[in-house]
Amino acid sequence: MVPPDTSIAGAATRMRLPTEILEARRPTLVTASPADLRRAQELRDRHWNTNFQITSVALTELRTGGLDGFDADPIDAPLFEDLHGADAFLEPTDPVIAIAARDDVRAYPLRFLLWHETVNDVVGGQPLLVTYDPRTNLAQVYERRLLGAAMRFRAADAVHLGGRLLWDSLTQSWWRQFTGEAIVGDYTGLRLRPRPSLLVSYEEFKGMFPQGRVLEPGSRPDDFDKSAYGTTRYAGYEGSRDSTPYAAGEVDPRLDSTARVLALDLNSEAVAFDFSHLASRRVVNHAVGGQPVVAFWSPGALSVLDTLQIADSRDVGMAAAHGREVDGRLLTFEFADGAFRDRETGSVWNLSGRAISGPLASAQLPPLVHSTPFWWAWAAHYPATRLVTNPT
Repeated sequence: MVPPDTSIAGAATRMRLPTEILEARRPTLVTASPADLRRAQELRDRHWNTNFQITSVALTELRTGGLDGFDADPIDAPLFEDLHGADAFLEPTDPVIAIAARDDVRAYPLRFLLWHETVNDVVGGQPLLVTYDPRTNLAQVYERRLLGAAMRFRAADAVHLGGRLLWDSLTQSWWRQFTGEAIVGDYTGLRLRPRPSLLVSYEEFKGMFPQGRVLEPGSRPDDFDKSAYGTTRYAGYEGSRDSTPYAAGEVDPRLDSTARVLALDLNSEAVAFDFSHLASRRVVNHAVGGQPVVAFWSPGALSVLDTLQIADSRDVGMAAAHGREVDGRLLTFEFADGAFRDRETGSVWNLSGRAISGPLASAQLPPLVHSTPFWWAWAAHYPATRLVTNPT
C-alpha cells in the first residue's frame, strides 16, 4: 500500500503531496468495495496510470470506454484570428464561448470544440481551460493553475452522472466538468476555480468585443480532418424530448430532458431558468442564494446538436446571468423597445451586462459564473436545483 501522501500517478511519480491536498480530500473519500477494486484493476489494465486508491465516488459508477466512438484530442497551442479573418470561417449565428482576462478577449467556436472539447490556453497571462461537452451542452471555463502549477487537461474516456470527465496530465486525476472537482486520483477533493464566460453568437461577440480574437481552424497542426468543422456527430440530439442516451439514471421530469436552461450555483443555491420561459419574457429579475440577479435572453444563436450541417440548425437563442447592483444601486430590468433597459435610468444594456447607452453608459453588471446546459445534466449534478419556468 502506497502512503496516502505520495503520488504514484502520471508525470508526478513518487511526488510528495502537499498537506492542503490531504486536508481537502479527507472528508470526501469513499471506501472501495470489492467491485470497486476489480474495477480499478480493469482500468489499470487499460493503461490508466491514475491513483485509484483515492476516490470520492464508487468506481463502479463510472462509465468508460468508447464514448461516441472517438477520442477528443485537446487543443494545446491555439491560434487566433482577428474578426476580419474570422468572418471567412464563421457564420453570424455560430455559437462561441467568449472569455475576457484583462484586455484580452477571445472566442472559441463550438464548431471546433465539438471535436476537441478542451482548449488549454493562456489569456491575459492567465492559464485557462476552456471546455465544452456536447453530451450535456455544458460550456465552462476554469483557471488551470493549481498549487502553483499550470495544469494541462484533456477529455477523459470516462463519464460520471452522464457528463464527460476531464483528466490532468500531471497526476491523471479525473475531474468533473460541471463542478471543476477532482473525484478520482491524487487531486480528489480539490476544485478548479471557475471563470465567468458567455455562450453567444459570433455576431453578438463581434458587437460586444470589436477587438476580440477568435480561435481559428488551424489550431490542430495534425492529421485531424478539418472538413468535419461545421458538421456535428450529434445530429438529432437537440430536442429529443423524453430521454437521452447519456443520462445515468432517471431524468428529472419537470422539463424535457434536452430542454436548455440558464443555470447557476450561487451561495450554495442552484437555480435553473427554463429557456422557453426566458424566451417568452426576454428578461427575468430574480434572486439566487440571496443575491439579486437578472437573466437576459436573446435569439440569434444556432444549435450545434441539431442537423448534420450546423448552418442548417435551429435558432435556440442565448442567455446570460448577471448581478443587478452597480455602485451600490439595485437595478430592475425590462425588455422595452427591442432592448434590455433598466427602469431606474432607462440605460440600454447588452447581453454581456454592459450599458451601451444612457446615463449608465459603460457601466458593467457584476459577472456571474453560469452555463446553459441541457436540463437532464444540470438536474443530475444538482438534484435539489430550483427551477424557474412558465407557470402551468
